[in-house]
Amino acid sequence: MALNDFLAWAEAYIRYIDIELRMNPYHDPETGRFTFKPLGIDKSGGSGIIRVGSENVALEYQRYGRNKNTLVNKTYIDSGEYRRKFDNLTDNPFVNKTLYECAKTALKHRSGTELEDMYWIDSKTGKIIAKEINSTNKRAIVYSEKTRSAVEKSSDLIALHTHPSSMPPSVADFNSCYKNKYSIGLIACHNGKIFRYISYEEINEKLYDMYIGANMNKGLSEYDAQEKAIADLKRNYNIDFWEVL
Repeated sequence: MALNDFLAWAEAYIRYIDIELRMNPYHDPETGRFTFKPLGIDKSGGSGIIRVGSENVALEYQRYGRNKNTLVNKTYIDSGEYRRKFDNLTDNPFVNKTLYECAKTALKHRSGTELEDMYWIDSKTGKIIAKEINSTNKRAIVYSEKTRSAVEKSSDLIALHTHPSSMPPSVADFNSCYKNKYSIGLIACHNGKIFRYISYEEINEKLYDMYIGANMNKGLSEYDAQEKAIADLKRNYNIDFWEVL
């Protein structure tokens, strides 16, 4: 099959799955089976409540050790320009200050690595409800029982974590935001970018993977392929994300 024919078939199949999932979100169009997932806290991560990163196509490639591509410009992170990105994240100046301090601390801690830190902040008080800052797992953060319990008992949380790859939110990020009912999710990228995201329904990961694959087969970069995949999903899913400027 010629490449153009394959791409045309893949796009048609993606549209078919998209329609099928929108009409019946619990029906897997590939197997014909119905699946039912429990509500409540997301336990999809192998050892914790939220999976950060993904086993899927080409997204979070985390490794141990130092990595010059993930070094953080600490001068910029300390600058007023970077701090001002947090000024209007919420209506509460104290919450915004806490978010900035958490992002700054996490980025400096993980500079030069491909590992992540994560904080959960009360969106009303700015209190840090939980944090995981010692993970050594690739593509994931290990959650303690203390963190799991704290997140499960809380509401209106803001989840903030780092992305060493400086990529936009992954499908796992969106789904964790939805399942754990975060008020917002924030990603502090090692290159200084900040992404804000929200999700009000679960995204089918197979569909997301197909969008990524089709976009990369068209010659898009990993970053652009992911960004376009999210834009395509936004047409049919109640999700959103944007870069905080």
